[in-house]
Amino acid sequence: MANVLETELKAYEHHRDNLLSTAEGKFALVRGDAVVGVYESEIDAISEGYRRFGNVPFLVKQIVRIETPLNFVSDLLGV
Repeated sequence: MANVLETELKAYEHHRDNLLSTAEGKFALVRGDAVVGVYESEIDAISEGYRRFGNVPFLVKQIVRIETPLNFVSDLLGV
């Protein structure tokens, strides 16, 4: 199965250098192959994504130079 946000991640990477020079630390809202906007907070970007696109996949990503991997563990895994 392909990554649901593959197109959005590629678009973010394509615009990453420009975003870093103009909006480092802020949050990018990406839908399809376009960076829709840049927001001061993650919740502002998420709210705008739902307002504009509804309940569909879109990417909200903090604009940072060094990515920190996030790991989530589900209680449903029985680990």
